[in-house]
Amino acid sequence: MSEYGERIRQIREALGLSQSDFAERLGIHKQMVSDVERGKQKRFNAQIEKSLVDLFGVDLSWLLYGQGEMFAQESSYSEGLKKQEDVEKEMIVKYFDRIPPQKRLEATLCILECIKKYLN
Repeated sequence: MSEYGERIRQIREALGLSQSDFAERLGIHKQMVSDVERGKQKRFNAQIEKSLVDLFGVDLSWLLYGQGEMFAQESSYSEGLKKQEDVEKEMIVKYFDRIPPQKRLEATLCILECIKKYLN
């Protein structure tokens, strides 16, 4: 495993995310996360690294060179998670608004059933 791959794994684990969940939040395939963590792929591209900084508050110097702290500031990390939550909520509302009014109760019940799976 490369040092870069090890730092990616440390970030993911500090966030409490599986490789699949981490990849999903970054908009990439799980295999790419696995390949980077194992050193099979040298590193993520600059756009993905920017997403790590923007979404999770990762300190770029730490990511690239192992210098400084993993997260630039705790508040940046929290703000990144909040932004992600806002995007997810907006997506749900956007699609919910497309449902005909007479079908919204049925859709709401379906959504609640799905949510119950994740609460247990």
